[in-house]
Amino acid sequence: MPIDGAVIRCPVPVTDLATDLADAPHAGVLWRAGPGRLLFHVPQVARYLVSGGNLIEIEPCAGAHARMVRRFLRMTPAAALYLQRGIPVLHAAVAVDPDGRAVALAGDSGSGKSVLLATLLRRGWRLLADDLAPVTLDRNHVPVAVPTWPEIRPWPGHAGLTTAGLDRGLGREFVREPRPISAIWWLGVHGGDAVETRAVEGIARFDAFGAMAYNRLIAGALLDRRSYLAVAAAVVGAAIPIRRLLRPRDRWTADELARMVSGGRPGRSAVRGETVLEPAQEPPHHQAPL
Repeated sequence: MPIDGAVIRCPVPVTDLATDLADAPHAGVLWRAGPGRLLFHVPQVARYLVSGGNLIEIEPCAGAHARMVRRFLRMTPAAALYLQRGIPVLHAAVAVDPDGRAVALAGDSGSGKSVLLATLLRRGWRLLADDLAPVTLDRNHVPVAVPTWPEIRPWPGHAGLTTAGLDRGLGREFVREPRPISAIWWLGVHGGDAVETRAVEGIARFDAFGAMAYNRLIAGALLDRRSYLAVAAAVVGAAIPIRRLLRPRDRWTADELARMVSGGRPGRSAVRGETVLEPAQEPPHHQAPL
């Protein structure tokens, strides 16, 4: 499976190739990183060695299903590839509206990025990225989102709900060129019953951009600081709205959030940075809360 021009080799004896990372300066439970190299281990699936921003070598575990090996390839190893190229990566989905503008939907796992993305696609938007969103600068130093692949990966518990009726059309609806980012919605959940939103302003915009990074520890180990600051400064300095959007944990809100992101009536309050209170609604039959 190609990833933005990278060479992918599988199977490869990664364990033997990564002996130099035994004493790596940066490490976590499942990963080790040194200059230009990342070793990432998914138990019972595979070991991935990412090198130089252009090579991923994979050693599948015995009995691992090829589908799972590919699935995890599109997570941390793919992010590491971009980070080694000096490209920050947001933990975000990116949708393109009918006017061609890219909107990033950032947030931690389980915050509802993929469900909101799928809801927007059903409203006529197009897919640019899901879960992992590389952000770089174009020749005019405008922040742009880089397309990844035509796939939506729902968080466990939402499977079958987000992509129903979409899978066959994702290839046709996939945007294959980088698009300028027109807005960033930073998703989260809370224990109340109201949808709440507020503008992120001032120096908090810089902190928010860092908080939205895909795997902040690995990003800190791999990403050149100068490259990160160039993109972060462009995002913070541009007139790109960043909005914190908190949804209730225990009720269905995907349609409400899609209206807000689309600029519907609730969204006009969000643009002004006001808190938006939505009446409680029951989730559609067989749908998990979002």
